[in-house]
Amino acid sequence: MLLAASLGGSPSGPGLHFVDVGQGSALLMIGPEGHAVMVDSGPPGAAEAVIHALDEHAIVRIDLWIHTHFDADHVGGVARVIAGSDGVAGSADDIEVEVFWDRDLDAAPDTQAVAAYREVAGDRRRVAAPGDRWEISGLAIGLVDTGAPEIAAENSRGLALCVEVGGLRLLAPGDLPAAQAAVSAAACGQVDLLWAAHHGGADGTSEAVLAAADPALVVISAGRDNPYCHPAAVTMARLRGRAVWITGLAGAGPLAACPPLATSFAEQHRVVSGDLWLPAGP
Repeated sequence: MLLAASLGGSPSGPGLHFVDVGQGSALLMIGPEGHAVMVDSGPPGAAEAVIHALDEHAIVRIDLWIHTHFDADHVGGVARVIAGSDGVAGSADDIEVEVFWDRDLDAAPDTQAVAAYREVAGDRRRVAAPGDRWEISGLAIGLVDTGAPEIAAENSRGLALCVEVGGLRLLAPGDLPAAQAAVSAAACGQVDLLWAAHHGGADGTSEAVLAAADPALVVISAGRDNPYCHPAAVTMARLRGRAVWITGLAGAGPLAACPPLATSFAEQHRVVSGDLWLPAGP
């Protein structure tokens, strides 16, 4: 499928809205009949960006909100977003959420972000696992195998999503390490779009991932001021020859904090200023 990216104007119809939350992840998916699914919610300080994205689509109700795992840059914004534009929980402009999916709160980090999520989700939480599927009117999300070990760090405990919206297929492996992302890619199969694991970090993408998913486009969510030099130069080199859109970038100039990035960019690589909207045709 030929993918067309829109960086401005008012997005409409079904598609994928990657929200620029800096160093973190947040994705709004819109189905052909207007149903809305959120994946992650970015860090606490970026909740206003998510609220703005919802406003752009006139979304006041989210049918499903999935958090891939419990690091603060993926779950931190949820409570503020639900409170709506006025920031007051329980007021008329609160965002309604039908159900939340997560990996289970077992061994979740003891952080303020997780505590806030637990409180706002309440009895709407559902523990999700590989094999679970949610589908409605041209928008389908399946959770695929991650090969997670029994004892693992938070990134390795995360969920991986295989998504179909309109005529578009997406693999979203959260922050999974590359070996696990390859398992998820094999389970999902070929996709139009890969949301690169771990913000384009060196440990998130491999030749095995790319061979299994074979994406026409790779999207990388990374903060402009992130201290991790995401995306990694080795990742960008591995993606040479593939179309890549990056929603933020650590310094890439020869005198900047991440100089190797200056030489790892290819002709097909682009840095996006702000959100990224990808329409999904029928």
